[in-house]
Amino acid sequence: MKDLSPSYDAVELTVDGFILRDDDSDEDQYIDAFDWAILPDFDLCVYCSHRLVKVEGEEQEDGHLLRDYCLWYCRNCRFWQSRIYSDPYGGCMPGPDNWAYISKLREFPGEIPDGCSSEFASFIRRNPNFLHTCDPTKFEKLVADVFRANFKNSEVIHVGKPDDGGIDVVMVDSETQQWLIQVKRRGSGSASEGVATIRDMLGSMILNGAAQAIIVSNVNQFSLRAKQATDKARGLGLTIRLVDKGILNRMLEPVLPDRPWLGPIRSVDEVLAARLEQEIPSDPEMPLW
Repeated sequence: MKDLSPSYDAVELTVDGFILRDDDSDEDQYIDAFDWAILPDFDLCVYCSHRLVKVEGEEQEDGHLLRDYCLWYCRNCRFWQSRIYSDPYGGCMPGPDNWAYISKLREFPGEIPDGCSSEFASFIRRNPNFLHTCDPTKFEKLVADVFRANFKNSEVIHVGKPDDGGIDVVMVDSETQQWLIQVKRRGSGSASEGVATIRDMLGSMILNGAAQAIIVSNVNQFSLRAKQATDKARGLGLTIRLVDKGILNRMLEPVLPDRPWLGPIRSVDEVLAARLEQEIPSDPEMPLW
């Protein structure tokens, strides 16, 4: 699908048309027409191709159009766009209010800084293969943020560094049990994570006196021998959870913003925002295992 995402940061609607503003440029682009094509009616997300949730409506009173609105929303990567035409005076002066919003993924010069897990998670949902080329340390920190968001009553610490003994993240859960987490960033998702990784983790668990561990890998699956090794470890009282690319993708849910369109629309029309909030409930958290 052709990427139709905008390169501008803001849209100002004037009497005669649109002004597109770009924060990185001193020149504005002007569109000499009142044309809602600036917000094309997509069925699929322009970024990740998932089907969009679409809510639209029109309200009239005594033959006058009071409000016409439409919201497009992607539950997968959180792309959204909305248009609102409001004329509370029923065609009388002052004139109608017109608003157009479209989400834009945050941009950074160079490497992604710390504290941007929400933007990072959205980018991964839109570009899943990026997990195979991103900086390994950034990936470890994202995994730490993912576990922190999924286990809110736990303490999660990123400890990854040279000579870390194969442990990248440590989590102490609500029952004060310590989980050792190892993060594997592979260059391709097609290969399986092998049994050698399980054996290395078992060694780290014994050396650290830990009974619980998690292995997070961006591969599509763990090998059969790897799964069999975790079963044998369970018989010895050692628990190793396996998180592949699919499970990690589900765990991104609480890291992603929940209905990011609510704030901007509420600032324009609180009544409409409340209605849309009922139409589109909070983004669901997916089961972990």
